[in-house]
Amino acid sequence: MQPASGLQCKCLVAHSFPLAVAIFVTTNLLLAYGLRRFARPAVWVTGLMLILFPLFSVTSDWYSWLTWVKRYSIVVPAFLWAFLRDQPGHRFSRVLVAALPYVLILNVLEVGLFELQGPNPLNGLAIAIVGFCVPLKWSQRGAKCQFGFRNPLWQAAYVMSLARFFWFHPSFENATAGALIVLALASLLCAAERDSQNYVTWRLYTLYLFVLQDSFFPNLSEHLYPEWMHPENRLLLQGTPLAHGWLILNCVLVTALLVQRLRAKRLMSSAEAAN
Repeated sequence: MQPASGLQCKCLVAHSFPLAVAIFVTTNLLLAYGLRRFARPAVWVTGLMLILFPLFSVTSDWYSWLTWVKRYSIVVPAFLWAFLRDQPGHRFSRVLVAALPYVLILNVLEVGLFELQGPNPLNGLAIAIVGFCVPLKWSQRGAKCQFGFRNPLWQAAYVMSLARFFWFHPSFENATAGALIVLALASLLCAAERDSQNYVTWRLYTLYLFVLQDSFFPNLSEHLYPEWMHPENRLLLQGTPLAHGWLILNCVLVTALLVQRLRAKRLMSSAEAAN
């Protein structure tokens, strides 16, 4: 029989979860909007965080250099992205335009390789294919010439395969809810704008803010970690029809993405041959 204090603690966590989610979402949205809306301050903020990140991060549970690399793989691109949005005509920005698609590819492949070594290798393969299918030519479109690309099919395959990774991989503990929330927020913000051109901006800034929170104030993530989100409880869905259906959906999306990429290459080859 559990002690009364233990039961009381679980009740407090259960009741605080909806409030914690509301606060987390509101704060993340407001700060992400600020970074996107105010390009010059975004450069200063993200640049300052590059200096403060190693000084104020709570690294007691960062057991390997890979943890540092994974977090810096978000913190550094956020600064570069802010610089690109503030100085699109700068000589360095032209280098970034060519390099950033490959940064995204490496970030997605990193997740895919991690998943391939875990309990869901087929989903890891799907994530890796999504990484290889990142468009290499991005554009500046829309009323404010936002840099990015429009490909709702790629975004759907990316979101669904990563969501399955976050849910079923046992290494994700108190970061699970935050990772899933910011993954969904980027898509919801694009839907609100009725334009997927800004997906990379929203995805990077919302994830960046989550990484800062989880690095500077990791204890706050405990409020987003009710018992039903513990790995042993999440993994109860493994092998169920829902889990199988989710994997099948991911495979369908990735297959459609490959078909889309092959058709695009065929049309490009036909156009080049015609010229």
